[in-house]
Amino acid sequence: MMKKGLLLIPTFLFVLQLTNAQQQVGVWNVKNGKIETNKSENDQLGVQYWECIHSILPNDLLNKYVLSLRLFSDGKSEDMGGMNQLDETVEFWQIDLDTADMNIFTRDSIQILDYTHTLIHEFGHLLTLNTSQIELTDDETEDPDRGYLTTEGYAIKGSYLNRFVEAFWKPNLLKEWDRINKKKNKKKLVDRLYDFYLDHAQEFVTDYAAESPEEDIAESWTFFVLSDKPMRSGGKYQKIKFFYQFPELVKYRTHIRENISSIPVSYVENFKQN
Repeated sequence: MMKKGLLLIPTFLFVLQLTNAQQQVGVWNVKNGKIETNKSENDQLGVQYWECIHSILPNDLLNKYVLSLRLFSDGKSEDMGGMNQLDETVEFWQIDLDTADMNIFTRDSIQILDYTHTLIHEFGHLLTLNTSQIELTDDETEDPDRGYLTTEGYAIKGSYLNRFVEAFWKPNLLKEWDRINKKKNKKKLVDRLYDFYLDHAQEFVTDYAAESPEEDIAESWTFFVLSDKPMRSGGKYQKIKFFYQFPELVKYRTHIRENISSIPVSYVENFKQN
């Protein structure tokens, strides 16, 4: 799930059960890209949220993989939502959104940009962790010959994630992150991940991106969509430029930019860490 700030829990983990602080608004099945109402009191709200998502994000992947929409709220500035797996495969997905943090009825430009960033980020997980990108495995220890090992499986050779890791997560950086990521104490893990970000701040578009390669590519993808093509080179700017080598992703970028209310100016330079 995605929060404001550095996270402990990757967005691609299985759907979490509601905590005491969360209030469920509704859950709807999605079939062939269309939401199915279920005669609940919040049906209209579910339809409005789905239409908002569907109007912004490329429909081909949504229609293929997303089978469910869940709306909830735990108050503002907590969990914003996520793109979550419905089972142990990477084929069936659910979009979870907090209606307090993603208020599609707001006219506040900052809030709109905030939730637009979140939607694009979460689509980045669907883009890089679906069945065309990941080979499922039970391996708990990475086999270097098979590529980068995610929670679900190996990033397939030639996949966006595997190519991204090969380009930007050199062995020493990956080993440093892996040692930190094995920490069991959550507070120490958060602190060490933030220190890791500070040590490599020029390599990441946000502190959140330093949480893992999976978050790094999703955040970099988001800045690719919302930013002009960087004139500068090196570090985080190269990560943004990485996506331009894929014509299909350039088309996705164009589609999203044509369907959002405004394009931020100098997003990389002006983005404020939460």
